[in-house]
Amino acid sequence: MKPGKKNVFFVIVILVFLAAFFAFSAKKPASKQEKANIADNQAESSLKGEIAETEQPEPAPEENTEKPAEDPKPQIPEKFSLDTPFYSQAPLSKWDAFHEDMCEEASVLNAALYLEEKKLTKEQFEAELQKMQNAEKKEIGEWKSTTVTQIKKVSDIYFDGKIKSKIIDNPTIEDIEAEIAAGHPVVVPLAGRDIGNPNFTPPGPVYHMLTIKGYDTQNFITNDVGTRKGNSYPYKKGVIMKNMHDWNEKDIHLGEKRLLVLYK
Repeated sequence: MKPGKKNVFFVIVILVFLAAFFAFSAKKPASKQEKANIADNQAESSLKGEIAETEQPEPAPEENTEKPAEDPKPQIPEKFSLDTPFYSQAPLSKWDAFHEDMCEEASVLNAALYLEEKKLTKEQFEAELQKMQNAEKKEIGEWKSTTVTQIKKVSDIYFDGKIKSKIIDNPTIEDIEAEIAAGHPVVVPLAGRDIGNPNFTPPGPVYHMLTIKGYDTQNFITNDVGTRKGNSYPYKKGVIMKNMHDWNEKDIHLGEKRLLVLYK
């Protein structure tokens, strides 16, 4: 064999040997240690998967976006009236300086008689007016034009807990109707010359109080103590609400909107 061919032959033999060696190594089974490592890795992966599966947090409960139902407002009748006895502020028809300033006291007494389920003679009502005036002089030193707060104080003392009272500031029509429907007469201060009662001696009182004892769809039904014709006298609701003013010595129209509720 020529030397050139010998070299080629040896190169081919070496390549074949190397190829056979690598092929044998690739097919060689893994050692025990390698098998153990593989098994450990598989077990670890499996355990991690189980832990991940069991440790998943429970989904948060869905928020209830529905608003709770509001308690409905109590339904009140469309019409309602209290059987309040009527006495004017001059029960004996003596419209002198004393009686012309007794609308506050007479209104409270009208409301109280309903709550006490009493009826008086005109003479008895006159005597009650005199007693209440004396109580005013003693407690507040004033009786001619008294505010809602003052007349409340006198009422609370005069009836000695038998009749209670509360003040409502900036009342609505619905507030008044709800009190009446609950059996509570309402005493309201007003700009007297603006409410348009034709039975008043002109020009009418600057400051006036009356008792609301009922209502219908359009009107408040009142005991207007400022006239002998005031029994169940109707006023448009808007007239009462517009002209509701507590006593203000500078200008009655600057008086606050508030009223007095009497109840047991």
